[in-house]
Amino acid sequence: MKKLSFLIIAFFLMAGTMWADHDKDFVKPVNTSTKGKYTGPRKKGLFHGEGTYRWENGDVYEGSFVEGKIEGYGVYTWADGDFYQGYFKDGKQEGKGIAYYDKKGNVFEGNWHNGKRNGKGKLHWANGDMYEGDWVDDVRTGEGVFTAINGDEYAGHYDHNQRNGQGTYTWANGDVFNGNWVDDEREGEGRYKFANGALYEGNFVLSKFEGEGTYTSQNGSVYVGTFHDGRRHGYGVYKTPTGTELAGNWENNKFVGESHSTKGLLTAIKNGIYADGGLTTFGWVLVAILILSLGWFAFSRFRPRKEVK
Repeated sequence: MKKLSFLIIAFFLMAGTMWADHDKDFVKPVNTSTKGKYTGPRKKGLFHGEGTYRWENGDVYEGSFVEGKIEGYGVYTWADGDFYQGYFKDGKQEGKGIAYYDKKGNVFEGNWHNGKRNGKGKLHWANGDMYEGDWVDDVRTGEGVFTAINGDEYAGHYDHNQRNGQGTYTWANGDVFNGNWVDDEREGEGRYKFANGALYEGNFVLSKFEGEGTYTSQNGSVYVGTFHDGRRHGYGVYKTPTGTELAGNWENNKFVGESHSTKGLLTAIKNGIYADGGLTTFGWVLVAILILSLGWFAFSRFRPRKEVK
């Protein structure tokens, strides 16, 4: 019983250490100001061909121009050291390209559309974390895999840079959660398997066991019932491998007594009549009484009666 409490506490502690916020990384837009100096060929007075443009703020582009616009393959370097190397169209990143975040040390490699990360792409953070998967308008949206430097991994659905939908999170210590996510929290139906063999299957709210669920401990004991705030709370049935059973109300992981509810009464009656795959002594007594009662009824109903004059 104490082991379950310990495991649940450890479970909550891990929930807050999944990974740091990586959502602030983005590539700055290409400078659209015309204040600068161009060096290179021209066509009908317009920048055309391989050239270099230096803006007054320190930004520099070296690459292809088409009729006065940045288009084709090139390298754009921002004044703070960040730079993009890849393809452009109509002055914006388009197609395959790599972005280097010089100050942070992060690198993105993948597909671009209209100046933003769109489609498949891989982002490496300077601390060793990595995301590979779908992007929509510069944010992780769709299917993807996040791998943390500490060995944790999430594989599943994202929406606006957060885990949303079905996904599997595997901790470096061997714990695994598979189920539904809402805004980076485990929500709804899910399955959490601890590395030591313990297993919880049921409902989650804000990453905690909440509502109806089943917890199977590593020694084979099973609790089926209600959870609240990660603890056994409400009506539930606890069984050990040796056959010991507690059925009734629980509060904060502690058994507080048999339930007087209809559900508890029905459970108690059922367990008194049928257990371990067969009828109990009390159950056989009830069957015998039932058979005798039916026999007496039949005899009294159909035996000949003397005619009353």
